[in-house]
Amino acid sequence: MLGWRFSCVLVQAAVWLLLSKGERMCPTSCRCEGKLVYCESGIFQDIPQNITTGCQGLSLRYNNLQVLMPYQFAHLNQLVWLYLDHNSINAVDVLAFHGVRRLKELIVSSNKIAHLHNNTFSAIPNLRNLDLSYNKIQSLQPGHLFGLRKLQNLHLRSNGLKQIVVRTFLECRSLEFLDLGYNQLRSLSRTTFLGLFRLKELHLEHNQFSRINFYIFPRLTNLQALYLQWNRIRAVSQGVPWTWFKLQKLDLSGNEIQTLDPLVFQSLPNLQTLNLESNKLRSVPVEAVAAWTSVTTIGLAGNAWDCRPSICPLMAWLRTLRDAKDISMICSSPKSTQGERVVDVVGNYSNCVNVISSLPPSPDPSTTSFPEIPFEHMAFHKIIAGTVALFLSVSLILLVIYVSWRHYPNTMRQLQQHSVKHKRRKKGRKQEQDLNSQLQEYYLSYHSNSETMDSLVNESRPCTCTISGSIECEV
Repeated sequence: MLGWRFSCVLVQAAVWLLLSKGERMCPTSCRCEGKLVYCESGIFQDIPQNITTGCQGLSLRYNNLQVLMPYQFAHLNQLVWLYLDHNSINAVDVLAFHGVRRLKELIVSSNKIAHLHNNTFSAIPNLRNLDLSYNKIQSLQPGHLFGLRKLQNLHLRSNGLKQIVVRTFLECRSLEFLDLGYNQLRSLSRTTFLGLFRLKELHLEHNQFSRINFYIFPRLTNLQALYLQWNRIRAVSQGVPWTWFKLQKLDLSGNEIQTLDPLVFQSLPNLQTLNLESNKLRSVPVEAVAAWTSVTTIGLAGNAWDCRPSICPLMAWLRTLRDAKDISMICSSPKSTQGERVVDVVGNYSNCVNVISSLPPSPDPSTTSFPEIPFEHMAFHKIIAGTVALFLSVSLILLVIYVSWRHYPNTMRQLQQHSVKHKRRKKGRKQEQDLNSQLQEYYLSYHSNSETMDSLVNESRPCTCTISGSIECEV
């Protein structure tokens, strides 16, 4: 009986030793740091063997994985993050992620995935970050993201997306960041973003939108940043009056916008950063400028600005900004001001300041008008012509001096010596004249006789003394 108990103890100890040894094993060509395993050597075509069952982080980046099979990671049920980017994955089985319920971060970017099954990610409901960017997914269906109610960040950049079916993101109630940039989207419906009540940042840049109606965004009440740059947008409108209180950043640069709808900006009372660079704007309505009450940073360069006096309200508003003024704005018209900076041209309007100060905060477009102030073209051209002539004259003189110095050095040296000698002679003559004048003051010529001396002694008549020491008396 005692021997049997002793044998059981030995077996248990052996099993414990084997398990502890297995826990400490690390796959060949991998690097292990505690419960984190990094297999990024580029030789793996499948999941490496002997990965510890307590692994919490697994990186298989930069390998040659091609297919994710059913239950492929089920034995790693403690995984918290899994990196599979930069492989050759072209197919993902609907059961591939079953068994890793604790997974919170999944990176599958830079692969060749063209199709996703419905409920592919439903087995990982605790997922917080999902990166599917740089794949070949051309369409999103509601079932693709089913079950991801805790998802906070979703990356779908550069997939060639052409269509997003309505209510695709309905399950993503916790989503805060959504990147749909660098795709081929042409339109969005009002129910596209249904359910994204917590979304804070939305990227739609580098798509193929031609018009944007803010009517499709009213449910994004918590959105703070909207990126629409480098599309083909010609107009931005506001279909239904509503107020977007939390939007702080709007990027519309690199589009084809020609006019701004004041209603759009009147619905954005807390907008702080506005980028309108590289569009086709010629002017900004006074009502739109008046609506920029909270804007602190703005980009206006790269537009075709009309530099007539009607641009004065915009420039007056720019002077109120705390940040550096946008001095890179260039005039496109009228023809006499083409290529010049708007700041410089507006400075030549003598009455522009009066026009600006007389404008009301929110003027009525039917009553707002700007007097035509004649632009003094002739005076401006005369100043330029005079400056150019002076510059050419100075340049010619310097050129003559330089050529003379290079080709006739002896002549120049002789001229310098002659000039120095002439100055010395002139200085010597001046010194001699000064010395003679001083000596003459100290010399006195007079004839002494007794009568004169007697008169000086006996007579008491008024006398005056000169600076040279001689005495003059009245006779």
